[in-house]
Amino acid sequence: MAGRLDRPWAVQSTVPQGNSNRRDGASVCGDLAVPTSSKLSRHYALLMGACILPLLVLVAGIGLYQSYAQQQSFFPYAVILVGSLVCVYALNRVLLREIVDPAISLVDHVRSGAAGKSGATVKTPALWQPWNDMASSIFAENRTALRELADSEQRYRNVVEAQTEYIIRVAPDGRMSFANDAYCRLVGKTREELLSPDWHYFNSFSADFGSFDEIIGRVTPERPVCEVEEAGALSDGRELHIHWTDRGIFDESGKLIEIQAIGRDVAEQKLARQALEASEQRYRSVVELQTEFVVRMSPEGHLSFVNDAYCRACRMTREELLDPSWCELDVLPPDERRRFLDHLARLTPQAPDASMELLNAMPDGARRWLAWNDHGIFDSDGRLVEVQSVGRDISDRVLAEQARLEAEKLLAEREAQFRAVAEGVPLPIIISAIDGPEILFVNEPARKVLGIEVGQIGAEATSTWEDLSRRDDLLRLLLRDGIVDAFEAGMTNMQGTRIDTLVSARLITQAGRSAMLAAVTDITRQREAEAEIASQRETLYQSEKLAALGSLLAGVAHELNNPLSVVIGYSSMLKEFSTDKATVGRADKIHAAAERCSRIVRTFLAMARKKPPTRGAVDINEVVVASLELAAYSLRSAGIEIRTELAEPLPNIWGDRDQLHQVVTNLVVNAQQALLQVPHPRRLTIVTTGEDDTVEIVVADNGPGMPETVRARAFEPFYTTKLAGEGTGVGLSVCQGIVTAHDGSIELDSTEGGGARFTIRLPSGRAETVPAPEAAGRMPPTPSAARILVVDDDADIASMIAEMLRRDGHDVTIADDANAALKAVREDGIDLLISDIRMPGLDGPGLYRALEQLRPGLTRRLLFVTGDTLAPEIDRFIGETGAPVIEKPLDPQTFRRLVMERLRAMETGAMEVDA
Repeated sequence: MAGRLDRPWAVQSTVPQGNSNRRDGASVCGDLAVPTSSKLSRHYALLMGACILPLLVLVAGIGLYQSYAQQQSFFPYAVILVGSLVCVYALNRVLLREIVDPAISLVDHVRSGAAGKSGATVKTPALWQPWNDMASSIFAENRTALRELADSEQRYRNVVEAQTEYIIRVAPDGRMSFANDAYCRLVGKTREELLSPDWHYFNSFSADFGSFDEIIGRVTPERPVCEVEEAGALSDGRELHIHWTDRGIFDESGKLIEIQAIGRDVAEQKLARQALEASEQRYRSVVELQTEFVVRMSPEGHLSFVNDAYCRACRMTREELLDPSWCELDVLPPDERRRFLDHLARLTPQAPDASMELLNAMPDGARRWLAWNDHGIFDSDGRLVEVQSVGRDISDRVLAEQARLEAEKLLAEREAQFRAVAEGVPLPIIISAIDGPEILFVNEPARKVLGIEVGQIGAEATSTWEDLSRRDDLLRLLLRDGIVDAFEAGMTNMQGTRIDTLVSARLITQAGRSAMLAAVTDITRQREAEAEIASQRETLYQSEKLAALGSLLAGVAHELNNPLSVVIGYSSMLKEFSTDKATVGRADKIHAAAERCSRIVRTFLAMARKKPPTRGAVDINEVVVASLELAAYSLRSAGIEIRTELAEPLPNIWGDRDQLHQVVTNLVVNAQQALLQVPHPRRLTIVTTGEDDTVEIVVADNGPGMPETVRARAFEPFYTTKLAGEGTGVGLSVCQGIVTAHDGSIELDSTEGGGARFTIRLPSGRAETVPAPEAAGRMPPTPSAARILVVDDDADIASMIAEMLRRDGHDVTIADDANAALKAVREDGIDLLISDIRMPGLDGPGLYRALEQLRPGLTRRLLFVTGDTLAPEIDRFIGETGAPVIEKPLDPQTFRRLVMERLRAMETGAMEVDA
């Protein structure tokens, strides 16, 4: 605004202020020094007079001189004088007509044009016409310029007067030479009052407004412009806060002539700035009190602001973080740094906000997950100049999320395992809601046999039940006990035919709802067979029943082999390598229980195969002692007194030690459970005797005994009087099958309230002796470390085998299928290959044939393990190849011994080395 005062009307002038913008023609001509016509006439007359008077004086002087000197006549002189006057007169007329009058007319024309007046056309001789035309042109342009100047000044004055800023001009003595309307309104004075010689600049303000000398002292010729804010009160008490831009005007000597100033009221801006500062202070206080991190950072990673929360998180001071040598990108791992830079590259002026989560390596070495909300700040060219971020530590949430994902993954794996097991089991399996009939899950057998589909509700979901009251009974038992086994119910299959079923149910939670998991066994044929047997022969041999039972349960027994192998293997290793006696004792019990399950499974498989078990010399007394040791804790805790009368010496039995051990153990466990139903004293008596090539074992108790109806069915499979979950009803039937397979007999003598007495008679065997268990189980000398490849699709089995062998010092590699095994065989030398037979894709026989093509010698270094020897194709394969096979469940000692023997044979040259 100061530049606007540099106008002609703004320059100091002696013309009165009221007429500072007026310029008339006379003044212009005066400035141009153009003479008037009368003045030109006077000058001409004086010039002619000056020319004639000397001539007259000269003629008169000559005449007087002649008169006094020679006395001659004056006539000649008079004639000369008259002639001269006539010549002068003629010259005067010529000059007046040709020069003087045109010149006077030209001057009048010039003055008229300079005054902006358009006079009449001036007639001049041809000599003066160019000068006349030039003057007319010059002053026509002058008139146009004067009009434009006047218009411009008027427009500029209108602009200045329309300004809301205050525009003034003040002399060093405080006198004002100009003030616009805005300033007049500010101080409440007219322009005439302010421009009065008696008025001083500070007359408008109170005494505390400031010193005028201080104001004029701010400008110098070197720095003619300065800015200052003045705060104070007017003379009427009004408070002001004005921002002035002062420009000093100096003469050639550097003396201050005048100050031109433009001001504006910044009171509202001052208040706004104070409010902004207060707001910023409150904001800073809020930011510093935040538990979240607030930072400002350049795209290169240098910080310009951090709050206390971020300093505490980094365990650094604000000065250390704001130091130019510190770079935030340095605390990011390489992958996270690339992610962050890509994140910054995605910020644009149109989309300046974004969020991301980063893994930060904090200065204290900790690794933390931080969540950032970033806002990009851009310059006028759209370049990112700074990022303002608000972050928080989400490590706990991320870790919890990771734990949740792991749990979900584990849950999904278990769900997949459950589905795999459920789909692999040949029995219909149904999961239905408790709170209302709705089918939540069915396996393929349930779809095919019962026609049940997921999503069925109401009557459709229960349509397969012959009698809905039986379903209600099952739910009532399930809600009471949580588990129901061998629940008989009639159902209808897809063909509409009634079938007899056994339902085993468990109370579970499915998708947050209480549900019943039911496994349905179709026992229609069994019931029909029972009816047929009852009609044909009531005294059907129990062995035939057990054979049918073995065939029925062979599939289930096979499914138990893998988990039993894992339990037996790891419990054996725990016993072997643990130094804590209590742990060893517990592991021993786990191992013994798993061994028992293993023996039961092997018994089922043996029954299903219809092959005689492995026989040898067995000391019955040792079997009895081992069985009592296995059940010792449970017997003692039940307060049962044990009495034994073991005959010595007792002939050996030619039979299967494990099966006979199972028989005695089952009878002991049954006696223990029966004795729990009677008060003390509780007694269990075991007697062994031998005579006439027969060994007799008697197991008796003083329990509640059995009524006739129960005793008659005691050896039937699945028949039990125990509560759900306490028994399956197969123990006595298995015992009878084992005893019968050994050419013996088992009898039950019991009356209600009179206890029970089981008598087992077995033929004594051959006189051959067997080596002591210690000698039989002794490990062969350990061969040197071998490279062994374990191939099994069951990761738990493979890991257990690998761990056992690694403890023996071997280098073990695991392959999860046969194709991976072939790849390992190509890439590395293998001393021994241990493979499962049943595997998805390429199975054990397929692996054997592939090795015959790839490395024939390696087929003689192959050892198979399997839990399924019932399939005829496996029997044929084993018979054709002669490949060694170990049946699951694996006994760790036996397995390790066979591996060592196999490796020892290869080291001694008994086996051919692979070419």
